[in-house]
Amino acid sequence: MRRVYYALTFDQEATNKIITNVNILKDNSLQIKSIPENSIHMTMAFLGEVEESMIDELLEIRDEISFEPFSFNLDYLDSFPDRNSRLYYLGTNQSEELYALQKSLVKKLYQHKIAFHDRQFLPHVTLSRKTVLKKEPKMLLPINCTITSLELLESIPYKETRIGIPVKKIANE
Repeated sequence: MRRVYYALTFDQEATNKIITNVNILKDNSLQIKSIPENSIHMTMAFLGEVEESMIDELLEIRDEISFEPFSFNLDYLDSFPDRNSRLYYLGTNQSEELYALQKSLVKKLYQHKIAFHDRQFLPHVTLSRKTVLKKEPKMLLPINCTITSLELLESIPYKETRIGIPVKKIANE
């Protein structure tokens, strides 16, 4: 079984700016569990545990979704469930293309009868978990992000947390 999800990843410039904001959040926190540098992404659909035999079909679904490259800004800091604890993220007010892409993905998943965690989509990039702020951070925003591809990532253990690595096609035996 593999724990997988579809996500958008970012170019190095946008990733570096997101990491700068993670560090600003760290500097302004009493406690924090920050997202590792190599795990910056925006989840589009979380599938959870899937059989190895499904990987090729999931990659084919990804390849069936075509879109023109587009850009948006990450332009605000927010948190779940409230401003004083837990999970902090960067969000966007420019999400028309993100919603359209996510809707296309969900439609394909339904057509292929693939189970996934069907929650209301809120485009965001998680910065930290289990966070308690000591003071309000002054984030360096907006961050321009250009999206050129949708990825299928596998969530794997990494230094007391998890990261997403790109899933590759299964080699034919």
